[in-house]
Amino acid sequence: MSEQQNNCQAGPKTGDTCCGAGVTTLVVACSGGSNAGQVSNNIMIELDRKGVGNAYCLAGIGAALSGFIESAKAARTVVIDGCPTGCAKKAFEKYGIVPSQYFVVTELGVQKAHDFSRLSEETSVVMKSVLENL
Repeated sequence: MSEQQNNCQAGPKTGDTCCGAGVTTLVVACSGGSNAGQVSNNIMIELDRKGVGNAYCLAGIGAALSGFIESAKAARTVVIDGCPTGCAKKAFEKYGIVPSQYFVVTELGVQKAHDFSRLSEETSVVMKSVLENL
């Protein structure tokens, strides 16, 4: 699944909108305890390596740390959940943050299991779909 939202907001210090030049894209992943969560985390890391955006800490948002929350509100965000439970999206919703783009690994060709033996292959399948939809 891929959802795209226009999440332009005024930056907290500059007054610039996140849609202007120099916009930071933050990539947030659920990183849960299944293959789907770990694929989500792998996608976040690969998007960072490819220069698509900066890997960002969902735990900081979940822990209600104001700096993490405000940074996510001011940036363009790509959220990748492992499964339909949607923990990352729910953490965003708690603070009124709407992801610019949203993906769910289990809706992109990976079945959730507690089996980590195929992470590389599963990551490749999902990465292709994510890149096509960014």
